[in-house]
Amino acid sequence: MRLLLAALLALPCLGHAQALVSAVLDSNGPSEAVARKAQRAVDASLKALSGAAVKEGEPYRKGSPKRCTDDCAKELVRALQVPGVALLELKGSDTRVVFELSFWLDGERVAARKGETPPDALEPSMKAALEQLLPGWMRKGFGAMAVQVEGGSVVKVDGRVVAARNGDLVPVPAGVHQVDVVFPSGDAVMQRLEVAEGGRVPLEVEPTTALSARASSGPTALRYGSYGLFMAGAGSVAAGFIAGALSRGAGIGLTSCEGPDARSCSTLAQAQAAQLQAQQYAGTGNVLLGVGASLMALAVSLFAVDVLLQ
Repeated sequence: MRLLLAALLALPCLGHAQALVSAVLDSNGPSEAVARKAQRAVDASLKALSGAAVKEGEPYRKGSPKRCTDDCAKELVRALQVPGVALLELKGSDTRVVFELSFWLDGERVAARKGETPPDALEPSMKAALEQLLPGWMRKGFGAMAVQVEGGSVVKVDGRVVAARNGDLVPVPAGVHQVDVVFPSGDAVMQRLEVAEGGRVPLEVEPTTALSARASSGPTALRYGSYGLFMAGAGSVAAGFIAGALSRGAGIGLTSCEGPDARSCSTLAQAQAAQLQAQQYAGTGNVLLGVGASLMALAVSLFAVDVLLQ
């Protein structure tokens, strides 16, 4: 079974917040003043709902000649040269406005909602319609990852698998995310992507950029190294304890000059020699304990790194 070796690729923020704008396609019935009020209501609703930048659209002028043919709406949207467009078409009268609000992304119509409202309720009506039209990734606090990966790949965002196909825009909270792409071959790539609020970041990964590693038949060289260091550290610690025991036993055999054995007591030179030997054993034991503990800690660190790389 192929093991995954994640390649950490720190990428800057490639996607910036998308611009939004409103426009009035036509107003058949309501006056120019009502049409402009409806457009301002759409602008206010966009600013309230979306984290993307909202540009001020050209105010509607009743009776302006239309420079379009078959699909007037599409031509108007593309002429605005803005990724997101809220397009409004009005009918009815100044007392009862009938509207159709459509949302366009990259020159294509995403969805539309129809409604009827008095002029005094234009803003809540437009906001309610936009809440159903605006893509989730354009909401405040969110952005999107534009997925372009090999078919059959598994995409994980911050450790969670997301259901995404090529061309999908995956909504994610604005900010930095760890993204894993696991290809059908078993290779994998991990990326660090920063998503701007209301923005789209391309997630384009090819299998050739992935680093892969096959399972070895046994422990790696790093694992063997950690084993050796741990054994050496354990031996050093054991030697330190032995040196400590020798230090404590250095005075064995010395006799006191008090009591019934006073005539056969140890001399001062013998006592000083035993004390010096005890100090030497104690110093050596402390050094061995310190070295052993360091070697064992290093061994544990190498073992952990090897496990993570597996």
